[in-house]
Amino acid sequence: MTTPKHMVELRDACMQFEEKKVLNGFSLKVEPEERLVIMGQTGSGKSTILRLILGTLRPTSGSVFFKQFEITRLPRRKLQQVRRHIGMVYQYSSLLSSRTVRDNVALPLEELTDKSRAEIDKIVDEKLDLVGMKDSKDLLPEELSGGMKKRVALARALVLEPELILLDEPSAGLDPVIASVIDELIISLSEKSKVTSITVTHEMDSAFRIATRMGMLYQGKIIEEAEREKFKQSKNPVVAQFLSGSTEGPILEGSLDAITKK
Repeated sequence: MTTPKHMVELRDACMQFEEKKVLNGFSLKVEPEERLVIMGQTGSGKSTILRLILGTLRPTSGSVFFKQFEITRLPRRKLQQVRRHIGMVYQYSSLLSSRTVRDNVALPLEELTDKSRAEIDKIVDEKLDLVGMKDSKDLLPEELSGGMKKRVALARALVLEPELILLDEPSAGLDPVIASVIDELIISLSEKSKVTSITVTHEMDSAFRIATRMGMLYQGKIIEEAEREKFKQSKNPVVAQFLSGSTEGPILEGSLDAITKK
């Protein structure tokens, strides 16, 4: 089997939960320093893709690679080592409510490295400064707004200097202005740190701001992928309907009929 030269590659990945087939022969390649945005309906399997790349889920069949490592075949200890190179920003920030901002950001360093307290404090300050949250390090998550929590989650994802950042609906639940701020932050951090990012979202404005390349997930596969401007001009009826928000088109066919027959 040839070794992938990409940052991430999924080959014919299938993922089934009981009767529900979420991914069905899903294939994708992501190049270094690219900002890929995967769009799709709610419940289409976008978060599943991130969990497969992170190795917290194993596909029913198919392969998942991070650089030269086949995630699906790695023993647990090696997988843990590989994960140090991947940062994850969860949809709801996933901050520990009983720990301060500083302690939340320090967590990966405390768990995965043998750095001293002084070294950890220096890195935490550096990353919180990057996201404009240095003055909030003694606050608890309940004292933060939604946008502030996202910034802290971004800082935590960056503390191990990852080569890849995975972002699950980074602007979900934020007002348009704060969503724009988070999007701009993702772009500037990616460029400064030269990291590759994969963002999954159904928020159109954010997707077009962040992406250098976009993919559309539909019925378990990527049905269209292109650079941002080309993607906007897609002739694929599913993509065109998704981008326009129209109720007419293949996405709702069948489900609308079922509603009107009730």
